[in-house]
Amino acid sequence: MNDLGRSGLSWTGRGWLHTLGLLALGAVTVFGFAPFHFWGLTLVGLAGLFIRLHGVSGWERPGRAGFRTGLVFGLGWFSASCFWIASAFAERGPEFVPLTLPMVGGLAVLLALFWAVAGWWTSRIMAAGGAPWRAVAAFVSAMMLAELARGHVLSGFPWNLPGYAWEPGGAISQGARLVGIYGLSAAMLLGAALLGHALVRRDWRPGAGVAALFAVLFAYGSIQLSRAQPGNQPGVALRIVTVPFRQSEQLDPATRDAITQSFIDQSLQPGLEDITHLVWPESAVLGLAVEDANLLYGMGGALVSYDDTPPVWIINSVREEVTPDPETGRADARYYNASVAISYDGLGNPTVAAFNDKRKLVPFGEFIPGGEVVEDLGATLLSTALNSFTPASEKSPASYPGLPPISAQICYEVIFPGLTRRGGPSDPQAILNQSNDAWFGRTVGLDQHAAIARYRAIEEGLPLIRAAANGITGSFDAQGRVVDLAPRGQAGYVDTVLPLPASGAGWRRAGPSRILLVNCGLALLNLVLLLMSGTRRRTA
Repeated sequence: MNDLGRSGLSWTGRGWLHTLGLLALGAVTVFGFAPFHFWGLTLVGLAGLFIRLHGVSGWERPGRAGFRTGLVFGLGWFSASCFWIASAFAERGPEFVPLTLPMVGGLAVLLALFWAVAGWWTSRIMAAGGAPWRAVAAFVSAMMLAELARGHVLSGFPWNLPGYAWEPGGAISQGARLVGIYGLSAAMLLGAALLGHALVRRDWRPGAGVAALFAVLFAYGSIQLSRAQPGNQPGVALRIVTVPFRQSEQLDPATRDAITQSFIDQSLQPGLEDITHLVWPESAVLGLAVEDANLLYGMGGALVSYDDTPPVWIINSVREEVTPDPETGRADARYYNASVAISYDGLGNPTVAAFNDKRKLVPFGEFIPGGEVVEDLGATLLSTALNSFTPASEKSPASYPGLPPISAQICYEVIFPGLTRRGGPSDPQAILNQSNDAWFGRTVGLDQHAAIARYRAIEEGLPLIRAAANGITGSFDAQGRVVDLAPRGQAGYVDTVLPLPASGAGWRRAGPSRILLVNCGLALLNLVLLLMSGTRRRTA
């Protein structure tokens, strides 16, 4: 038995009952995320994982047992927190329903494999014994490396990282401004490891460390919130429109025009003469909206009937780019998912003033992994009948008339930290997230997506403007707090302001070197621990 297990609790049970218990423990952590934010459940669940890994470290083959432990716990975690993906397949049509179980289950297995490797690594180091801090350091560093890999490998899927358990806008969430969501996730993992260590050894001192850690985070966040200066961008008045619909209705030619008309009706409500920018979410209009002359001119005529200085209309549209192939001479069409700003003159004539293309595309939703080879086998996209979209070559700030530079992040893009580009002549002053959350149905995915988006505001110290079809729509300040919300579950709009950025520097403004150094430090620490463990004990 290693030094950590010579006194106190050691969970060493085997069999189906313990496996099901571990699976359930991982699943119950979904209540730590939006809309519940019972973050204590996330803390306790991860502490349970630590205890279980400690328990198997005394087995004959701790590496294999640790792998299975991480895999089973991860299956519970990712199945429960990502089951909303089933709604996307159900909404696409009956022919996609048979894919629901294999796609959701396959994704959960794929994500859980990252945690399985972390469990293998941690249990090997724990099995070597040594000072108790080694077990805590091994768990935190291995799990953090797993989460970093999950967020970047195979295009990445950093959904429901442990740090998202804290409600955005609260005191502890402000720590993301200092260390980013990955750093806040490391704090959650450290707290869980210390709690697990306290329970294993029945020692109150690690428990005091948990309290001290979260007290420091709370104090830092409280100071940041107290220093936040209110203020709004002058001359900017936004109307963000929301209309609930099922994605299957938007895909049906018989009902999609009625959805677009509902967006138009809500846009033209009283008070429009005071609005400078009219914001619609992704998929309010399907297809090549920027080439639909009837829509553009019809909207222009409606807007100028209220005022001869109509607002800038910010929509989402498929954008086509046709270039000749120099070898064959044939035209090559590429399609982009774009945020588009349309301005109007006093007669209602439209001009595409600016656009910003999507960089991070959804696998199987906007591109087929494997490219043309897989497409030739008959694979189709969930979101469109087109072939794969083309990603933007880079994510540059958008320059829309009447707005300061903004970072336009379309739907899925907002789950990736770091897309807000800094260091140029025109740093973004806000984040715009146009999203189609109808794919989530009525699941917790709606709230999870909005919470993740609000963390981008905290990290960057920038306000967030969010227009989400069927989701949470409104404006949020640079601390991730709600400024104004549109009605939820009914057609409507919210007239709101654009808050000012936070003063000082967010973690991204300090440059990417900080996070890179932290990640390299974690990798080096884990490598040293693993090498040390190999010299102390022969393990599986």
